[in-house]
Amino acid sequence: MKRILLFSVGLALLLAPQQLAAQEAEEPTSLVYLAFYKVSFADLEEWISGYHTYMVPVLEELRDEGVIQSWTVFQHHTGGEYNWRSAIIVSDWSKFDTFWNEYLARLSERLGDDAGLFGDMIQAHYDEIWDINESHESDGPPAQYMYESLFQVSFSDMEEWNRIWSEKSAPYLDQAMEEGILSGWIVLGHNTGGRYNVKVLYFHDSWDEMDEFFEGHLGSLAEDPEVWKSIGRMIDAHDDVLWAAVPPPTRN
Repeated sequence: MKRILLFSVGLALLLAPQQLAAQEAEEPTSLVYLAFYKVSFADLEEWISGYHTYMVPVLEELRDEGVIQSWTVFQHHTGGEYNWRSAIIVSDWSKFDTFWNEYLARLSERLGDDAGLFGDMIQAHYDEIWDINESHESDGPPAQYMYESLFQVSFSDMEEWNRIWSEKSAPYLDQAMEEGILSGWIVLGHNTGGRYNVKVLYFHDSWDEMDEFFEGHLGSLAEDPEVWKSIGRMIDAHDDVLWAAVPPPTRN
């Protein structure tokens, strides 16, 4: 395995457009609400159990009723201080408002006497809202790993950033999905919260698959010295976090 590769490629590798390129014009612009939590490791097993017991049934109800489109959760693997990441995907702001009102009310009712269960385990927390600019996901089972890469790009450079993305990165990602070394990717544009204005999510089924993908992507960009130099110049700040799938509920 080439694990060191994952930490060397980030600063000059992952690009994303701010304007939607592949979404059908008639589709509504989707929003994703991200919630990050730092949960005490001593409480993490109980937190995961509570998630399956209390949160999942409420989220399933809201999805079935059309309030939310979907949701995902991942637990921390590498990078950053937060060890739990949840994503709620909605079609518009009105649905987002409905989600919050209904989710909190129903979760409180379901918790009952355990109302303080989650709050007591949270050591730190923050939220973000992003526009979903582009989404390419396979029909297979949920991915085991998600590589989350964030960038701060000057708005004056965004046109050049988008051009390089369209010409260099996106074609390779499509090819990687066809070859089975990438199970999905999502491009997010900043809406509310945080310093970064570009976020790219890469989904993988295995660690070796992830190594192969990043090595190929890095190589495809480094082939052109001018492109490589432009990428480095446009990135004002950058961060990466690697997330792992949350285990299923324990069955007795």
